[in-house]
Amino acid sequence: MKPKHKRILLTTLRILLGLVFLASGIGKLISGSEAQYLVELLATEFYWLIEYSSLIVTLTSVLELAIALFLLWGRYLKWALGGALLMLGGFSSVLSYFYLQGMNVENCGCFGALGFASGLEFTLLRNGVLILLVIGAYILSRGSRREEVV
Repeated sequence: MKPKHKRILLTTLRILLGLVFLASGIGKLISGSEAQYLVELLATEFYWLIEYSSLIVTLTSVLELAIALFLLWGRYLKWALGGALLMLGGFSSVLSYFYLQGMNVENCGCFGALGFASGLEFTLLRNGVLILLVIGAYILSRGSRREEVV
């Protein structure tokens, strides 16, 4: 692939991912009740989480906004992509736990007040696609760095 096409594709991916994380962070800061409900639901297994459910949702939102900032800015891209991958992996593991337990969760609360309500199956599918996009962006960012050095 030509370097120009790689750069355009990488820019498109990082802006798309940045907007997703921006919407998620802002939405949960406006209303994080559904996300807080999931943390409290997880607290049935890990009881200590119930005390910190509001703090966990707020810190998650702030971290999402920081990742969105770096993705949209294009700086510290590998760190931002690594953080995005860790967050998506963490969210997906919690949702997979609920799915495997047979729990019926109507809304993951991923985007808070902005809606985009979806069940567990669709959310896991969406997260899988986002994980693939993050991996693709990481591969593209590595390739472009190698070409600049050589």
